[in-house]
Amino acid sequence: VAATAVVVAAVAPAAAVAAATAVVGVAAATVAAAVVAAVAAVVAAVAAGVVADPLVAPTSPPTLTPGGLTMEASRLRGSPDRIFISVDESTGISTVSFLPADVGSPYQHSEDKTGALALADAQAILVRYPSATIHGPHFHAARPAKARMRRR
Repeated sequence: VAATAVVVAAVAPAAAVAAATAVVGVAAATVAAAVVAAVAAVVAAVAAGVVADPLVAPTSPPTLTPGGLTMEASRLRGSPDRIFISVDESTGISTVSFLPADVGSPYQHSEDKTGALALADAQAILVRYPSATIHGPHFHAARPAKARMRRR
């Protein structure tokens, strides 16, 4: 209820004050002061990292197998020689790929701007296949759209 009140207060403060005044029967100034204090407390807690931002959807962690691998990494068809990690900084997507390519299909972790999820996954694969080597994470930006040729 408090989080909903904070979201409503952030979106429509006048409507929140009017609704609270009508329901509770408290003076509008008292309700306005309480709403401002609640919003300030949530903003301070989010800034301090104590609570997650209520307006941002939480991300779910990758599904792990009993061995500590993600489901994608557990489907390898042999021992990889190399494990490559690349991170697209503009989208926050990391990609784990293998050499030789027929060992397993590349897979991605969304919202992994630092490459930490992909690196942890690669290290878990390395425990299972110690002869493999990890290359990366390599950071890059998304490719620009193809430039169109203009005729003169």
